[in-house]
Amino acid sequence: MIKSYTSSDFDTIASWVTDEELLLQFAGTDFTYPLTRHQFNDYQVLHPDRRFYMGYLPDQAPFAFAEIIPQESGNPRLARVLVGKPSMRGQGLGRQFIALLLEEIRLRYHSTTVDLYVWEKNNAAIKCYESVGFILCPERAMTMVHKDFSYHIHKMTYTADFTG
Repeated sequence: MIKSYTSSDFDTIASWVTDEELLLQFAGTDFTYPLTRHQFNDYQVLHPDRRFYMGYLPDQAPFAFAEIIPQESGNPRLARVLVGKPSMRGQGLGRQFIALLLEEIRLRYHSTTVDLYVWEKNNAAIKCYESVGFILCPERAMTMVHKDFSYHIHKMTYTADFTG
């Protein structure tokens, strides 16, 4: 199940982001380590059109976080997707969470096309996104530079198929 993020979820997210490298992979350069409530709040004020979501297990334990960003193209973008605890990764929970977010996008934004950006070396995320139908665009979308290191970022696109 997914729910809209509330400020009471912040401590959970902060506990998942255990180092600078994970924060960079999860959030790009919009935040600095350690992640603080103040940074999160400032980001939300700066981008009021963006929506944060938490993924919950049947026992109501939170396991994931993501953001949906409206774009001028009309196709929303998934961002800042994180399955929190390392012990929860690799179990298909990310795939289930992404599927729920795609349904939320279909209902809220009436869109059948969704974009996202992923670091080219994040093979686990790429496999997860491909498993729900995202297609990796062959050209590099951008290069992010942080502390003199280049991160090559690829775009992935999902298009719902209602024919079958």
